Amino acid sequence: MAGYPPAYAKTPFGKDRLKVFEWLKTIGLDAFEAQMTYGPRTSLENCDTIRRLSQEFDIKVSVHASYYIVLTSSEEHKIRKSIDTLKRTFDLADRMGANVVVLHPGSYYASDPDKVFDTLTRNLHRFFQESGPSHIGLFLETAGKKGQLGSVEEILQLARLQSGCYPCIDFGHVHARTCGGLARPEAIDSLFCTMREYGAFTPKNRVHFHYTPIDFGPQGEITHKALEDVYPVNPQQDLFDPPADIPRLYHPRYERIIENLSRIDIPFTVISETHNSQEQGALALKSHYRNIL
Repeated sequence: MAGYPPAYAKTPFGKDRLKVFEWLKTIGLDAFEAQMTYGPRTSLENCDTIRRLSQEFDIKVSVHASYYIVLTSSEEHKIRKSIDTLKRTFDLADRMGANVVVLHPGSYYASDPDKVFDTLTRNLHRFFQESGPSHIGLFLETAGKKGQLGSVEEILQLARLQSGCYPCIDFGHVHARTCGGLARPEAIDSLFCTMREYGAFTPKNRVHFHYTPIDFGPQGEITHKALEDVYPVNPQQDLFDPPADIPRLYHPRYERIIENLSRIDIPFTVISETHNSQEQGALALKSHYRNIL
């Protein structure tokens, strides 16, 4: 589960964010993605507490790095600041017991995607040279917007090229970036075939996933949706469409995704990012997974 859903604030635990691990245990979940999306600001004291409580309640912790890290940039001051921020994020992730840091690679800056890909490759290499060996993996996330580097193929290729980098496949982002590309079950199957072709599921590799239904437009992602959210009905269209066509749920749906995940032989984590209902998405995913096994 990513962050703190509204349901958490309504529980007896809700006044203390550090009690989220106990809450997750009570509702039957076992993963939490800490959000450092606006910078690595978590105090060392809180990091130590997160480590202790996550271990006590057997909750796996991952970290989502800052949106302001832009390793696709060619401007030295931005690269320097981004590398330093990512180093700090790794330090705090290590302190809290996480071995996964998720990162959005960055924008294309309206430039040639191939040149931006090369820039990112150089900057990733520079980061790992400076930071040195680590048990923490940098998981590059597929991007939901077309103007950002982060197609499935780009992410999988980067994971091949740079030691220490791994793929974070966000199913909602893939669906939005491709303007509805994961609406059909066969398209989800094809996505998993692509991951296999790139060796994402071989024993030496690691992989991480995000899931949410999503709304999108011509340029990709607009906003995350909850599992039960439906497309608004166009009053004019409603005059002609049969009632069976309504309601239409947002995609991608999780059932076929889970069926494919059940055939993976390496460990993985799926983080639910369903809108204002992260725990509901996570529980639905986990229940369906258990029913298949």
